[in-house]
Amino acid sequence: MFERLKELREYEDLTQKEVAKKMHVTRATYAGWECGKDIIPLRRLNEFANLFHVSLDYLVGIAPDKEILKKEYQIDIDIVANNLKTFRKKENMSQEKIAKTINASQSSFQKYETGKVLITTTYALEFSKHYHYSLDKLVGRKK
Repeated sequence: MFERLKELREYEDLTQKEVAKKMHVTRATYAGWECGKDIIPLRRLNEFANLFHVSLDYLVGIAPDKEILKKEYQIDIDIVANNLKTFRKKENMSQEKIAKTINASQSSFQKYETGKVLITTTYALEFSKHYHYSLDKLVGRKK
């Protein structure tokens, strides 16, 4: 799922240990993300995108072309929550319908939409892919 983590790291001629150090995690943690053994948390995925100046959509394979971003972005849970709620209302869907589509529980989706919990990377990707909605837009990196 995250082949581009390795691709970008190797392009910059960095080791897993060097990237892990920049991200303040162990090499084993980073290696787990890079090889797909573990799912990288959304905030860490954003940190990686900032480190390599690329969009989240490119990192996860939604966008085919690398877009260089100069600005660093921080994920604001309230923006993510608002974007989920705005999308759902605009599309006239229930929380239950979206939750079922992304394989989450309705109560989990309700927590994401109200900003009690940041949506997980897995569910954010499912949402983005199913509804053709930019992951960068979802987390507030794009308008």
